[in-house]
Amino acid sequence: MLEAVSVASRQLLVLEPFDACETLFQPLQAAGWTLQRCTPETLNDHAGDALLLHLDQRPSHALLKQLQLTGLGCIVLADAERLRQIGSEELIGEWCFAALTLPGEMSRLLETLQQAQAATRLRRLKSGRQLPQYLGNCGAARSLRRQLDRLSRIEGPLLVSGERGSGKHLLARLLHQRSSFAAQAMRAIDCAEPLDEAALAASSVTSVLLENASLLSAADQQRLLDYLQRHPQAYLLTLDRGELVQALQQGRFRRDLFHLLAAQQLQTPNLREHPGDLSLLAEHFAKQHGAMIGRHHRRFSEEAITAMISHPWPGNVRELRNRVIRALVLAQGRQILAADLGLRPAQASIDAPVTLEDYILRAERLALNDVLGRYANNMSQAARTLGISRPTFYRLLHKHRLR
Repeated sequence: MLEAVSVASRQLLVLEPFDACETLFQPLQAAGWTLQRCTPETLNDHAGDALLLHLDQRPSHALLKQLQLTGLGCIVLADAERLRQIGSEELIGEWCFAALTLPGEMSRLLETLQQAQAATRLRRLKSGRQLPQYLGNCGAARSLRRQLDRLSRIEGPLLVSGERGSGKHLLARLLHQRSSFAAQAMRAIDCAEPLDEAALAASSVTSVLLENASLLSAADQQRLLDYLQRHPQAYLLTLDRGELVQALQQGRFRRDLFHLLAAQQLQTPNLREHPGDLSLLAEHFAKQHGAMIGRHHRRFSEEAITAMISHPWPGNVRELRNRVIRALVLAQGRQILAADLGLRPAQASIDAPVTLEDYILRAERLALNDVLGRYANNMSQAARTLGISRPTFYRLLHKHRLR
C-alpha cells in the first residue's frame, strides 16, 4: 500500500449536510484530522487532502462533476441499501476513491482516509517532462491524431463530441497548443450560465471552450448566432456528449447555429469498443504515476487484464486513470489485481473447455499486451522483442482484435 506522503497536513473536507454522521467528528479529530465543513457551492474554495460525503439519495450530475474537479480522494458513506441503489462500483470508478457502509468501523474509515489522502497527492503530482498526448493504437485513435494535425491549422468553430471521460478536454488542449493562439491562455464558457460575451469576444485572439451548449437559452442562442455570423473565424471549441444533437432533434436548439458550431468535427472513440488500447493506456498510467512517486513499476495480473477487458467502461479513459491511481495506492503485491482496480474478476464459464489452444491464445494476448504497453509508438521494436516479424506481429494484433 502507498503510504500517505505526510501526516503533518490532514485537512478533511466534510460536505454538508452531514448531520447523520456527526458522531464521527470527535474520533476523526482525535486521529489528527482537521475538519472543514463546506457546501457544494463552496467546495472548490477549500484546500484539503480528502473529502468525506454522506449520501442518502442519488447524487446529482452537477455534484459529481464538482467532485471530479476537486481532484480529492473522496470517501462516500451510506447505508448498504443506498449504496446498492446508487451503484457503488460506478461511484468508485468515476467519482470517488471508496464507498463505505454505515454503520462502520472507525479503524477502517481512518485507514481508507489515509489511502484517499495518498490518492489525492498522486493526482496532484505533475510530470514536468511529459507533454500531453492522445494515446491509442486503434484505427480510430490514429485517425484522430491525423485529424488533429489538420484541424489545428484551420480557424473557425469546431465541435468535439464523445462520451464522458473519452478525452474531449485533452483534444481541446492539444488543438489549442498546436494553433496560432498557443501563446495565449485558453478561455472557457459554461453555457449553463448566462452567455459571457466578454469571454466570447476573446475567440478572435485565443481558443474559447464552449461547454453545455445545449443549455443555451433562446436569447443566448441568438446572441451566439449573431456573433458567429459577424466573426466566422472565431476559434470556438464546443464540447458535447450528445446533448447538443438531442436538443437539436427536440427543437430546443437552432439548426443554423448548430451547423456553424459544427463546421468542423472531431469524435473521440469510446474505450469499450477498442479493447486493444486498454492495456496500453493502463500501462501508461501505471508507469506515469508510479514514476512520479519513485515506485517500482507494477504490472497487471492476468486476472486484472481479463477484468478490464470485461468491464464496460462507462467513464472511458478518465475512469481507467482513476482506477489505476486507486490501484497504485492499494496494491500490496508485485502485481496489480482486479480488486485493486475496484473491479470484479471476470467469471469463467464452467462449461468452457480448457485446452492447449486456450492456453496458447491466452499467452499470445498477454505477450502482445505487454509489448504494446512498453513500445506503444514503436511497432518494430515490439515485434523484435517478441522475436517475430512485423507482418506476423500485425497478424497477431488483428487475430486478438488489438488493432
